[in-house]
Amino acid sequence: MNMELDSDRVVDAYLSELAAEAAELPTGRRDELLDDVKAHIAEARAAGATSADEIREVLQRLGRPSEIVGAATEGLVRVEVPPRLRPWDFIAVGLLLVAPYLLSFSVIVALIGWAMGLGMLWSSNRWTVLWKLIGTLTWPIGYAVVIALDTFFQAPIGVSLAADAVVTLGLTAALVLNARAPRQAS
Repeated sequence: MNMELDSDRVVDAYLSELAAEAAELPTGRRDELLDDVKAHIAEARAAGATSADEIREVLQRLGRPSEIVGAATEGLVRVEVPPRLRPWDFIAVGLLLVAPYLLSFSVIVALIGWAMGLGMLWSSNRWTVLWKLIGTLTWPIGYAVVIALDTFFQAPIGVSLAADAVVTLGLTAALVLNARAPRQAS
């Protein structure tokens, strides 16, 4: 039984390495490749390869995972596709950008708009947690700049508001530019 566990560990390590090498393949092709290799290993085991050494020999005949993935991608052209933001994502960013400036009209409208933008941002799969945090803090950071300029430097309100606009627009632009393609289901 211990021999079987050792051979299982060898197979698991090999398949993990193969999956890592094949991570950039389209989901269907990656799954097909992993299933083919698993089937080959299962056939070898059914034919009597049970010890870790025998399994290593089978895996050696299959080749290194990088070679298998290389053969599977031969002839394929790699194309980088930039992430495309959906209208929902633009609405989220727009609410985060515009809602705070509605405070002069209505505090409730501003807070509801900002909260809706936050909900849409955090439910999106287009940003990492770091960028979601930056999106969340865009308004408070911009507001903090205004307070800091006013408190510590007695800057004129025009300068403070211009600095707020630059910070807020810069962080919002960075948020849009750092969107990523959605993860494919594996």
